[in-house]
Amino acid sequence: MNNTYETKNQDMSNINNIGYKQQETRIQSTNSSYQDVDISSLLTSDKKVACFVGTSKNGTSFVVNNLAEITSQMGIDTAILDTTQNRNSYYIYTKNEEELRKTAMGSIENLLKGEARGIEVNKNLTVYTSLPEEAEGIENAGNILETMLKKHSLVLIDCDFETPIQYFEKTQEIYLVQTFDILTIQPLTAFLRELKSKNILQQNKLKIILNKAIKVRGVNDKTIIGGMAYYNDPAMSFMTELFDKTIIKYLTIPFNEEVYTEYLGNIINCEVSVKGYPKHIIHIFNELANMVYPLVSGKSTYVPPRVEKNGFTPSINSTLNQMKNRY
Repeated sequence: MNNTYETKNQDMSNINNIGYKQQETRIQSTNSSYQDVDISSLLTSDKKVACFVGTSKNGTSFVVNNLAEITSQMGIDTAILDTTQNRNSYYIYTKNEEELRKTAMGSIENLLKGEARGIEVNKNLTVYTSLPEEAEGIENAGNILETMLKKHSLVLIDCDFETPIQYFEKTQEIYLVQTFDILTIQPLTAFLRELKSKNILQQNKLKIILNKAIKVRGVNDKTIIGGMAYYNDPAMSFMTELFDKTIIKYLTIPFNEEVYTEYLGNIINCEVSVKGYPKHIIHIFNELANMVYPLVSGKSTYVPPRVEKNGFTPSINSTLNQMKNRY
């Protein structure tokens, strides 16, 4: 029985190692030939680029879409750049209209030509997307962001683990979107480890959004963040610290059934709106907006909490370590 168990674990480790090598190859392969563009001179006090990334189903697009709605209402010229494989924004913002689909399909190509022509959701919000899994030209982050920053004040990049690393390299901040489902932490930490190996993961860029937070016995905000702070090799042969959990800034968005229902209804109707959200949820998104794009003297008035010592309990660590072999 033990031999069978060990054999299965060895097989899973071999599969995981292949997966990690494939991921590393993917990250290396995004460094294809293109003219890199330095956008640092465009990142002035009123110009901001922020990436949002998390494991699938953790609500990255939910956060980006609602945040964009809030910042556009504040009068901030906001743009969403969808670099995910699924391109959820393509389905939402084209509203099943042929003209909007044409605009979406040409928006990335136009950005590469120096023309910022995306889907105009309202006077302060523009969305740049393309057909799902369409990757041509998207790796040219410098040209794309240069064009966007010349027109927009705030660029929110909806990312996944297939997003070209150039975006994480050029962005001013990286927001890690995580829920209380600890089994979704491992894919995120594996991705962050690869960014760190390329010297792209910088502590001063990182912030955390704990989305759909709920009350779970023995687990709190600090527990989850403690688990996110380290990458553990599936064979438990080594551990890599990704960031200092004692100083990382974070914001928590609690799970709210009313919000979930409203958002799903909005998606069905091909729109995004915070109308109908409870006041405390809107307040949290306002805090997030202030965190991402400070409006008061160039400094944010929001001071998010910091994580102290707490991490996973031994029992949670044991469960997580066993499940890591699946990724």
